[in-house]
Amino acid sequence: MRLAKIIDKLIFYAILIIVMAMILFPIYWMAVTSVKIERDIITDVPVLIPSVITLEHYSEVLIRQNFVKNIVNTFLVSAIAIGISLFAGSLAAYALTRIGLPAKLDNMFLFATLLVRMLPPGAFVIPLYLILDSLGLINTLLGLAIAYQIYTLPLTIWLMLGFFRAIPIEIEEAAMVDGASRLTIFRAIALPLAMPGLVATAIIDFMNVWNEYLYALIFLTAPDVMTVSVVIGGYLTEYGTLWGQLCAAGIISSLPVLVLASYIQKHIVRGFSLAGVVK
Repeated sequence: MRLAKIIDKLIFYAILIIVMAMILFPIYWMAVTSVKIERDIITDVPVLIPSVITLEHYSEVLIRQNFVKNIVNTFLVSAIAIGISLFAGSLAAYALTRIGLPAKLDNMFLFATLLVRMLPPGAFVIPLYLILDSLGLINTLLGLAIAYQIYTLPLTIWLMLGFFRAIPIEIEEAAMVDGASRLTIFRAIALPLAMPGLVATAIIDFMNVWNEYLYALIFLTAPDVMTVSVVIGGYLTEYGTLWGQLCAAGIISSLPVLVLASYIQKHIVRGFSLAGVVK
């Protein structure tokens, strides 16, 4: 029995090491490629450990191409898109949870939002382009943030629906007895209790917006408003792939996401703990 347990542990750790290697190796390869000289990048034999380390690719991306500006653009688009989706999505989800639609149209509305999320994003390119063009929002970060509601708003409604349903209705009924309006209850009771859901939804929306490529490529053509994904895609040229700059830009663009996720993760755990205490 003891030998069997040891063998089981060895198999478990072996599988764990293999899986972790499969996950971490692409990250390691991208990081290593970003500091390789051109000779080590284009060689036929893969160079796992570079003979010479250079920061030339980072210098090219950050200084000559002003990649920081593209990161700022992506942050602005993400913040605007998430703000719109959380505002509209949380109101819609709360209304569906506590008030509902006439003639039992709740399920039809939710199905419609789910259908929008299931359809390929390319199906909305032409109508979105015509709408944004008529409003003069082509080549603007605000226009792109509005277009991103195709991604974020349905997901926000569905996620927040579950969090609002988990809030005991007795708390809201007690507030209504004291004379609180629906809007006051939503602002002072429902939103604070659903804060873990808001944060988790914001992170998921942020990941979707940060990595989005199709709409950013179509609706933004001016260099001063381009986002990270479009710039990184530009390193795949008709004359070849600029692997060093592509990997350097990939590492740089990943850092803000990792920092933000690690910082907000603590608040999510704390929020769920507080929500459990409140319940």
